[in-house]
Amino acid sequence: MLDFVLTLVSGSLPFCLTVLTGGYFTFKTRCFQLRYFGDSMKALKGVKGGGINSFSAMCNSLSAALGTGNIVGVAAALSTGGAGAVFWMWISAFLGMIIKSAEIALGVFYRSKNNENFIGGPHVYIKNAMPHKVQFLSLFFAFWGLLATFFCGNMTQINSAVSGISKSFNMRFLIGTLSAVIVFFIICGGISKIADFLSRLLPCMATIYILLCLGIILKNYTALPQAFESILVGAFSPKAVTGGAVGSILTVISVGASKGIFSNEAGVGTAAIAHSSVNTAKPFSQSLYGIFEVFVDTILLCTLTALTILTSGVIIDYNKAPASTLTISALSTLYGNASGYILSAILLLFAVSSVIGWATYGINFSEFLFGTNGKKVFIIIYPFFCIAGSVLSASLVWKLAELFNGILVIINLLILIFLSKKVLWLLKEK
Repeated sequence: MLDFVLTLVSGSLPFCLTVLTGGYFTFKTRCFQLRYFGDSMKALKGVKGGGINSFSAMCNSLSAALGTGNIVGVAAALSTGGAGAVFWMWISAFLGMIIKSAEIALGVFYRSKNNENFIGGPHVYIKNAMPHKVQFLSLFFAFWGLLATFFCGNMTQINSAVSGISKSFNMRFLIGTLSAVIVFFIICGGISKIADFLSRLLPCMATIYILLCLGIILKNYTALPQAFESILVGAFSPKAVTGGAVGSILTVISVGASKGIFSNEAGVGTAAIAHSSVNTAKPFSQSLYGIFEVFVDTILLCTLTALTILTSGVIIDYNKAPASTLTISALSTLYGNASGYILSAILLLFAVSSVIGWATYGINFSEFLFGTNGKKVFIIIYPFFCIAGSVLSASLVWKLAELFNGILVIINLLILIFLSKKVLWLLKEK
C-alpha cells in the first residue's frame, strides 16, 4: 500500500495533472508556447539593469533546473525506458513550457514586497489569490518546498555527482565537504549575489557541455537518422528497440515524462520564485522566459545527452549499467580515457550550480515560514546537506526527492487550474 501511494504521489498523479493542465492551457491559449517561441528568444535582449534583472533571474531558475538530471537522469531514462523515453520527455517539455509560463505570470502578478525586495511563488499566490479557507495551503506548500530544497535541490544533485566520481567513502565525503564550503560562501552573499554568480557560471558551463556533446554527435552524424528512428519507434513500440528488455509502453511514458518534469521543474512552481524577484518584471513579458528555460533544459540539453549516447554506438545494458557509466562510455568514443575526468568535473559543476540555485528557493521558503531568523538558520544548515548527500544511499535520497517534488507539483497544478481564468488573462496582457 505504501509503495502504491509513493508511486501515485511521485509519478502517476503529477504526470496526469501535467497533461491535463498543460493540455488545457495549450488549447485555451492557442499554443502560446509555439506562438511566442520567437518572442521568448528575443526577450533575452532585455537583460540590462542593476540588481536582479530578468537575465540573472532566468539564470537562477535555469541553474536550479540544469542539474545532474540533464546528464545522469537522461542516461537513466534510456537505460530504464529505452530511446522512446526521449519522445515523452519532449511531450512533457512542450506542455511544461506553458505551465512554467503560467507559474511565472502568476508569481509576478501576486508577489509581495518584503522590505526592498519582491517575493513570490506558489506559496505567495496561494496566500494572495486563493479563498481564505484554503490559504493554509500556502504554509503547507512552503513547508514541503523547504524539504524539497534540501533533497531535490541539494542532496540528489551532490549524490549523483559524487557517485559518478568515486565509490570511496572518504573521497565522497571530501567532495561533499568541499561543495558545502563553496555553497556556504556563495549563499552568504544573499539572493542578489547568488543571481550574479549563476549568471556568470551558467553560460560557460552550458556552452562547454554543448560543445562536448556536439563533438560526439558530429563525429557520428551518419547515425543520427537511426537515433531519431529509435526514439520515435521506441515511444510506441519499446520492444522493437530494446529487444524486449522494456516491454510496456506505460513504462516508457512514465520514465520519459517523469525525468522531463524532474529536469525542467515545470509544475513545481520554483521558477515563479526566481522571476518574482525582478524589480521591473511584468507578468506577460516575464512569462516568456518559461518557454525559453524549458526549451534549453529539455529540448536542447537533454536531447543532446540522449543523441550523444545513441549515436556513439555504445551498448545500452538495460536496467543494469549505472547511468554515469553509460555517459562516460559515450564520451570516451571521442575523448578517450579523459572522459571520466571530464564528465566528473561537469557533473560537479552542474550539481553545485543547481544546489546554489535552489538555495534561493530555500531562503524564500524559510523566511516565509519562520521570518528573518529562519533565513539565517537555513543559510547555516543548508550546506551540510551537501555532505549528507555525498555519503547517503542514492536510493533513499532519490525516493524522498521524488516524493517531495510530487507533492509540490500536485499542489501547484491544482492551484493553476483553480486560477486558470487569471492565468489566461495574464497570458493575453502585454
